[in-house]
Amino acid sequence: MPQAKKIGKTKTTKSRNPGKTAPSRAEVAYRQIKRMLVVNQLVAGQKIRYQDLAEKLQMSQTPVIHALTRLEIEGLAQSEANKGFFIPELNLNEARELYEVRIIIEEFLVQEAARRINQEQLGQLGRIMQEHASIIGEIYTRQRLWLDARVHLALASFSGHAVGCSALTNIFDRLYLRYRPERLSAARMQETKNEHQLLLAALTAHDPEQAAIVIREHVVRGQKRMLAGLREDDQFRKSFTPWDSDWR
Repeated sequence: MPQAKKIGKTKTTKSRNPGKTAPSRAEVAYRQIKRMLVVNQLVAGQKIRYQDLAEKLQMSQTPVIHALTRLEIEGLAQSEANKGFFIPELNLNEARELYEVRIIIEEFLVQEAARRINQEQLGQLGRIMQEHASIIGEIYTRQRLWLDARVHLALASFSGHAVGCSALTNIFDRLYLRYRPERLSAARMQETKNEHQLLLAALTAHDPEQAAIVIREHVVRGQKRMLAGLREDDQFRKSFTPWDSDWR
């Protein structure tokens, strides 16, 4: 008579991070490309050869193409038939429209945040503002722009409004990752520092109306500075004369 097989528990390998899955290669490529924009390894106006990018990221071309397609949907990349991808420069009309939407979203979110924010969150926001103000120099840098976005996105997260936070994140990506910060007036550095402090005071007082006034004035002033830089660039391109034309 054959011996019955013992039925035992199947040995399973426990996941080190239960409930979490590793990001896909396309997700990794997406994050790395965005990081390259933040640190100026990729800049607005630059053409991207996805073959070179795949080699740099040490992965196949397929996830890189998926990542670039996703970035195109988000407005951070653009493709042309038979030419591949490039990072589009921010133009005057798009910047104006993005700021118009940003003002509406941030006014709403800051009022919600003013009602809900707690002491721990106020401390966190104050530390990010101090880090932003600590970056000094004669020109506005990408790092300072990035920290400015962190201030606003942290504040947005305290509102508890997920859809608003997501929309604002995309606006910051399109404004700050495709804008060349050296165009921005250095005077904006001190302005921003002062305006952040006024905003923090309104939030500490849990005053939604005052917070909305401060955020509107802050964003509108930033809009004027950015649009002025873009206009100067447009005027320069239209009036520029190549060197050799002066010698003929």
